[in-house]
Amino acid sequence: MNKWKVTLGIFAVLILSTGYGSVSAQGDKQIQFNYKEIGISSKQVIAENTTFVPLKSLADAMGYTLSWDQKSKMAKLVRPEREVIFTAGAATSKVNGAAMALTKSPRIIKGSLYLPLVSAVSVLGGKTALNKTDGVIQIVDEPRFVAASVEGRSYWISQKNANLYYRATAAGKPVIIGQLPLKESAYNHGFEIKKLGNGTDLLQLTDNHYAMFNDFSNSYQVLVQAGTIIKQMDYHYMISAYPHAPQVPSTQVYMTDGKNVQYITKDGGLGKLFEMEKLTGATGDFIVEYAAEDVALVRLLDTTQLYIVYSSTGEIVNLSEQLITSEDRKEWDKVNDGRDQYILSRMLGMKSRKGNVLTFTYTPILEEKAKTVTYTLLAK
Repeated sequence: MNKWKVTLGIFAVLILSTGYGSVSAQGDKQIQFNYKEIGISSKQVIAENTTFVPLKSLADAMGYTLSWDQKSKMAKLVRPEREVIFTAGAATSKVNGAAMALTKSPRIIKGSLYLPLVSAVSVLGGKTALNKTDGVIQIVDEPRFVAASVEGRSYWISQKNANLYYRATAAGKPVIIGQLPLKESAYNHGFEIKKLGNGTDLLQLTDNHYAMFNDFSNSYQVLVQAGTIIKQMDYHYMISAYPHAPQVPSTQVYMTDGKNVQYITKDGGLGKLFEMEKLTGATGDFIVEYAAEDVALVRLLDTTQLYIVYSSTGEIVNLSEQLITSEDRKEWDKVNDGRDQYILSRMLGMKSRKGNVLTFTYTPILEEKAKTVTYTLLAK
């Protein structure tokens, strides 16, 4: 479990900018996107009293896919319901085929196309704002689209209304194929695609942040085949923050909602489903710490109990009971609390796998030295 820290900028006064001069005259300023630093500030260039920023940085932040025609020096940007074209040296852009003026012509700087910040943001569907107190230039984009593509297939998710869009080819247009059960959040989500077989993609929209001594992890997973949603799952964890050694990387693709673990086959189909509460007899949220074709390690967060599930049979073994000695368990069982950082730092965790031998460590409650134990997988 990793630790993520997110700092929110709070602005007392935001003055919406209706003309370019009100921002460009300020000179070299910090630029944020939806109240967060995204690294665009260090890339800005001031020319002719105008702030220019890289096209790619702006397109990525606003959830656009980008294609570039080197011969015509033309960039085409696409997101749901909006197609924008910029051309180097031309002060007129096109939005869904209609002309829109820019305050300055886009230009090639350091080998990349740069756009006049305020008018380009307006063309792309956003707004700019200036905080007069600290001079921060704010880019505000209400749809909060995130986009990702793989092998010509593109997906967009709006963090405002949770709509999911799909485009089968680079020449097509985004169409809505579903909606996520997205909970309102001030945090921006990361968006990843895992390409599977038969044109199937596993989408994962994830927010990980730290607040009040807790790690929060929210994830929405969607399995899509040829533009059709096969399955959706989402989980929402609140875990006491603590240093945790790196886990052994999983080799099996899966989905989870904190109660169940759904294996995904290599061709993108639905594999075995493990209902953890039924298998363990315990209630609460479970987190997957390792998944392979033959076994999965799943932990009950309330008590830190670690279970191994055999995928071929669904057989389950409580490793915490089997690998922690009876003497150590006497003290462990008295205080085992998944919210206690002292307990979390000592719990049983896998350190390596060599063939069928899994190596774990744990630290007894009344000792300071960690113990190393092994578990050999049963022949199935």
